[in-house]
Amino acid sequence: MLFLSMKQLFSKKKQTLLILLGISFGTMLYVAISGIQLGLRQYIIKALLNNTAHILISGKEDLIDRPLVNKWFYENKQVDWITPPYGKRSESKLENYQGWADRLSHHPDVYDFSPRLTIQVMLKRGDLTHSMGLIGTNARRQIRISDIPDYMVEGDFSSLASGGNKIILGAAAAEEIGARVGQYVEVIAGSLTHKNSFKIVGLFSFGDDRADKSIAFSHLEDVQKLNKTPGRVSEIAVSLFDMNKSQELADQWSLLSHDKVEDWKESNPMFMEMIMMQDIVRYFITIAILIVAAFGVYNVLTIMINQKRKEIAILRSIGYGPKRILELIMYQGIFLGVSGGVVGLILGFIICRAVESIELNINIGGDNHLLMDYTPSTYIIAFVAALVASLVASFLPALSASRMTPIDIIRGE
Repeated sequence: MLFLSMKQLFSKKKQTLLILLGISFGTMLYVAISGIQLGLRQYIIKALLNNTAHILISGKEDLIDRPLVNKWFYENKQVDWITPPYGKRSESKLENYQGWADRLSHHPDVYDFSPRLTIQVMLKRGDLTHSMGLIGTNARRQIRISDIPDYMVEGDFSSLASGGNKIILGAAAAEEIGARVGQYVEVIAGSLTHKNSFKIVGLFSFGDDRADKSIAFSHLEDVQKLNKTPGRVSEIAVSLFDMNKSQELADQWSLLSHDKVEDWKESNPMFMEMIMMQDIVRYFITIAILIVAAFGVYNVLTIMINQKRKEIAILRSIGYGPKRILELIMYQGIFLGVSGGVVGLILGFIICRAVESIELNINIGGDNHLLMDYTPSTYIIAFVAALVASLVASFLPALSASRMTPIDIIRGE
């Protein structure tokens, strides 16, 4: 049966080859586009997690809604406010950091966590100034929950562990004020009374100029002293063994406290929308290509069946039933799907490797090459899609051929 099926399929070699290439092309494009998009996604996720975490626990902001105040005091009728009472009333802070620390220390899904205090500061060196966010953290824990050591271009992040008014700047921020490692900068928080000299002990670069200009790291206690808020922690960055559990755990923990608990997806809604749009575009392109290839399979098999009507009549006459005729045509569809899918996977892998080797003029994650993804699930999905498209496209011609009878074929002649 298989030999007869292949003999019929390759009786039209040129058409068969073109359809095979069509399926291979669709599979190859899916693998290549997925490799580029998922590689870029992994890089962005990695960069985001360096600034946030799998889960970020922060103090709830003390906000008074303007509509609520207007409702209570009848806007512009009962009270004429000199200073309206709505808006942010105080800095957000964790009310019970120790309680969170005890819970996280004993939770089986938590890999590690790092308490942080983030404040807005101004760097001053000579006449040059630069505004940015200063993150006070525990250096050893920060290294465990993020990949920040990989982004250090000078110095060692763990040098913050001992404290002593040390600071690590983004390379772009250091360039902005003309500072180098080993020099001192004046750090001013809020007012001129909250200032101190910090020694630059390292520079990092996330490859994102905005982040490199707007973030700096220091020891948690040094930042607390600078801000004159000893013991204050504004947020806890939590790293999990399995980041796929971040949403489930964030939802559970948010029920235990008034503090704000967000997983990394909730903290970056614009990024998640971008991922969703990328997936839609990727699947749309692939489906369009596979539909075209499926129509090709359908046309080739339909033409072949019309040209082989006499052979089908002979097969029916010598005892081939409708089921065996159906199998005869379906074998051809399976062959086209399997061979086209395998060739497409190989071509897709070769293209990914070729794209990965291209040197770019931009820096992406400390490298000047595009980051590619080789997740096995991408190759499995591509192969299954090629096979299913071929099977669906070959079923209708196969069903039509199986319903032919010798008498109908002779009458048709």
